[in-house]
Amino acid sequence: MMLPKGKNNLSRLSVFYRKTKTRNIRNKFYSKAQCFRADFSKSSFIDVNFKGAILTSCNFKGATFTQVEFLGTNLKKSNFTDATFKYCIFSRALIKNSNFRNCTFENCIFVSTNITVAKNIVVSESNRIFKRQPSPEVSQETLTLLDDLRFNPKVQNSRVLHLKGGKINAITLNSLIERLGEKRLKRGLLALNGTLPYRIITANRLCNAIDRAAR
Repeated sequence: MMLPKGKNNLSRLSVFYRKTKTRNIRNKFYSKAQCFRADFSKSSFIDVNFKGAILTSCNFKGATFTQVEFLGTNLKKSNFTDATFKYCIFSRALIKNSNFRNCTFENCIFVSTNITVAKNIVVSESNRIFKRQPSPEVSQETLTLLDDLRFNPKVQNSRVLHLKGGKINAITLNSLIERLGEKRLKRGLLALNGTLPYRIITANRLCNAIDRAAR
């Protein structure tokens, strides 16, 4: 299976209509990818960003999603039966008539995502559900340190940290504060000194980089 490159060297999914072999997909930014009726059953997705992707009527039965972000992703009518989600983010995701039977969610975040229109979805208390974007309060010092990464090419194109126009990504900031706390966050940002060790495509990948720098 070929995964072609799009603009800015960002990976994009092809359009699939037939059953494909089980895949392990890691560290990919599938911005505005389009897949219809594709079969990703028992596939593994790790550190994948599906920002603006269309993944309708796809088969994700038995798949595993770890640190995957569904940002404005269209997942309508897809089958996630027996899938596992860990540290995933659903923001303005469209999940109408998607089947989540026997799915497991662990430390996931749902923002402006109507889970009532999905089928058989059960979200436990270990996850967070926000009707609107959270607005975490942090010091100006922390915001200044985050701005030092605004134009870093390893994070800029994915919009993980700053949105178009320079506004801080509130979902990412909330995840950083919840997982690290502001003191550790500042310590890690100071250690990074405006640099990043690898390309950042998800909030969790950014969190991992800052956490390692803070040690």
